[in-house]
Amino acid sequence: MKLSKQQLNLFHDFGFLVFRQLLSAEEMARYSREFNAGLDSWIEGGQHDGKSRHYASLMEEQSPFIAGLAHDSRFADVAEQLMGKDVLAIAVDGNYHVSDTRWHPDTRALDYMAVKFCIYPDPLDGDTGALRVIPGSHRDPFHSQISREPETVYNIAQADVPAYTFVSQPGDVLVFNVALWHAAFGGDNHRRQGVVVYYEDPDTPEATEAIQEQMRGNHRAFAQAGRPMYGPYWRSIDDDRHQRWIRRLGELEALETH
Repeated sequence: MKLSKQQLNLFHDFGFLVFRQLLSAEEMARYSREFNAGLDSWIEGGQHDGKSRHYASLMEEQSPFIAGLAHDSRFADVAEQLMGKDVLAIAVDGNYHVSDTRWHPDTRALDYMAVKFCIYPDPLDGDTGALRVIPGSHRDPFHSQISREPETVYNIAQADVPAYTFVSQPGDVLVFNVALWHAAFGGDNHRRQGVVVYYEDPDTPEATEAIQEQMRGNHRAFAQAGRPMYGPYWRSIDDDRHQRWIRRLGELEALETH
């Protein structure tokens, strides 16, 4: 999928893009089935209790279609265009979210670039947990000026922070720079969100160090869950670009837990 100059400008300036109906109804039906099977396989007893957020990898054999989105041209090619260089597929995962998600970026390190594609198997709007993003908040000085405590700093509620709300139907996809501030409010205690994450393939010492540090944290989170981040299925996917990612993560000492 070839992005227009206007789309690239929009992403550069505002930090996100929306693709309506990027995935077909048939693809979303399969996505939904694999999402549930993949996440439930990580839950003792096989059922989410709705009391706390549940996160799980969708890079395993229970979710081959979802795992394959990482090297699908609608995602990988777009990620390369947005970053203007080679990328590394880092994660494909899912979440059962519970209640509100307060304002935050996914990284405070601006020495490297990464993008996250968000896929929602259920319709969402501003009252039911749709993702909200603050346009332009992926770059300094704006990025560092925003506070996690708007009640104190701005005298407004979390849900009243000025933002773009991603009202979506199944098949719609939003991609954003992971440094962008985002949040969600009003969702139920079983809200489903899937993501595909890419980091830039670093070519500077600063970017390499930042990515290695982020990956150490990623591996620690999986170790706490008792599973490796990259299992045999993910490592064995028969795709040239995918295997290049695996080799490159190994070169960066980011494929294993250290």
